[in-house]
Amino acid sequence: MKNFLSINAFLLILFQTLNAQTLESDNFNTYTVGNVGTDITAATPGQGGFYTDFAGGSNSEAQIVNIDASHGKSLQFTGSAGGPVTKYMWKNGLGTAWAGRTSGNDILKLSFNLYTGSSTGGVGRGTVLIYDGTTHKTLLGAGYEYNTQRIVGIAYYTKISSGVTGNYLFYLEPATTTYPPNTWITLSCTFNKTTGVVTWTTPGGSTYSPASTHTPAAAGVDPFEMDFVSVASSGNTVANITSFDDYMVTATNVATLGTKEAVAEENRISVYPNPATDFLNIQSEAPITQVEVTNMAGRKVQVQLDHNKIDIRNLTPGIYTVNIEIKGNKFSKKIIKK
Repeated sequence: MKNFLSINAFLLILFQTLNAQTLESDNFNTYTVGNVGTDITAATPGQGGFYTDFAGGSNSEAQIVNIDASHGKSLQFTGSAGGPVTKYMWKNGLGTAWAGRTSGNDILKLSFNLYTGSSTGGVGRGTVLIYDGTTHKTLLGAGYEYNTQRIVGIAYYTKISSGVTGNYLFYLEPATTTYPPNTWITLSCTFNKTTGVVTWTTPGGSTYSPASTHTPAAAGVDPFEMDFVSVASSGNTVANITSFDDYMVTATNVATLGTKEAVAEENRISVYPNPATDFLNIQSEAPITQVEVTNMAGRKVQVQLDHNKIDIRNLTPGIYTVNIEIKGNKFSKKIIKK
């Protein structure tokens, strides 16, 4: 997991049911800084089993990087300075994992963190998309549009007014809600295989579904592959850079990803002081069910917990994640041990 040191750290994952199954996930912490792949034709996998399809590009356009001093390793995608050009990165196995899910877990969930990058302008977007077996139907996906600085969702729907079916792009928030360069945001979405309905959850916790203008067209379709996708559209002249982190794909029987109430709860949790040398205090308006601390590799470390106070004196200096459970919801806070 990456290191959001602000007290108002983004909501990472909400598990509403014990039946949720993780199908694919990564936080890139175990990767080597540098190029992910060695083959832009997708013939040979690179780090983590990822394939890269960068027509006319180079291996350096998908790298493992450290965004800044307060963040760990992330995946950085560099788009094309021309257009139209689309670049893909994926690993195999999602279709098999989905086929082996528990019966009844027919709702697919995708969540990830996105860094908007330092570039401004350009025409295109950075997204995470999940395709069917034909790789032509986008069952669900979300991302960031460079020229408008807005978050978008993409899904396979039929437009009611025209009757045309295809992969449609939806703006998830009003035009007045934008995200400037060098900003971390969290995006989530669900696909209900039974109904084909896709629901997106914005960084602020609101939800969006295009029920009034479009009807779902992918009911009964199974997911096959999740891709990181960089799109440079016609007229683009900027090599935009987008970074991704802490992505997770799960199968569950509960569609709700997150609510305004849950996000508000997360914003009422305080972990202080940060950085700390000996003790951490956790402040929450609601009773805390469970607390654990993990290191940068995601492994649990031994600490002493006394009510809402954590003894970290025996930890090696570095960056850690404090995982907090409240009312069945799980939240993560990043801290530095000095």
